[in-house]
Amino acid sequence: MNSTIFLFIATLLCWGPTWYIIKFQLGTVDPMVSVFYRFFLASVIILLFCIYKKINLRFSIKEHFFIAVLGIFLFNINYVIFYLSTQYLISGFVALCFSSILFMNVINNIIFHRSSPNIVTLIGGTIGTLGLIIIFYDEIITFEFSSGTSYGIFLGIIATYFASLGNLISAHTSKIKLEVIPVTGLGMFYGSISLVIYLILMGNSFSFELSHQYIFSLIYLSIFGSVFGFSLYLTLIKKLGSNDAAYVAIIMPLVALVVSTFFEGLVWDLSLVLGAIMIVLGNIIILKRS
Repeated sequence: MNSTIFLFIATLLCWGPTWYIIKFQLGTVDPMVSVFYRFFLASVIILLFCIYKKINLRFSIKEHFFIAVLGIFLFNINYVIFYLSTQYLISGFVALCFSSILFMNVINNIIFHRSSPNIVTLIGGTIGTLGLIIIFYDEIITFEFSSGTSYGIFLGIIATYFASLGNLISAHTSKIKLEVIPVTGLGMFYGSISLVIYLILMGNSFSFELSHQYIFSLIYLSIFGSVFGFSLYLTLIKKLGSNDAAYVAIIMPLVALVVSTFFEGLVWDLSLVLGAIMIVLGNIIILKRS
């Protein structure tokens, strides 16, 4: 098998099921505490790997600041909100919310970098957004925060926006030539530490569930969903470039929908099929134009 195809499939297999596996982290343990466990464990593994391989972990104070901000957006706030969203939506629908990240990246580049939008990108974003609207039409026209599904969709979109802000910071760290693996490890470390400080200040208890489901899901999310998933994806970026590697973000929600079909009883109807096709098409248009 071609190594690029292997990397692509392996990344999808690592990340695709994570949306469903997150559900096993929800229950007796506070979702924020579970996010802390996940990324603290992942950061320790990556940083120990860096030390073993003698990868440089020395950065300036300014660089540490950017890495910390990246970690807070990418490995703290957005995942906390995604975990909360998963309490109200099946995992495939949470992944569909995440599929809007490419369009949000475009919007944030316009806002923060004052880049000029082009008509093709706007068409792609509009098609993808209409796809989401078709899928969630009933919830949108009867939107109420008291409705679990509506609230879950709202949280999923907000989480995706924070992930997009994290992508902006990540692009900046790449621009100033910071090594990706140590930045990822330190980002996860800063994200988890900032979260644990918040939890302590808020008086949250740090419980731990000893069930097989909780422990297995934590190990999977930390090692496969975080360490391996990000490492494989970063390797893809190195081989293909960021644009082509981003096709993972297009196909991943489809993998999550398949997982939801088999394990959560998702029933496909015309609106879901049409909406999913439009989301994929819209994202492809955005990437082709990038």
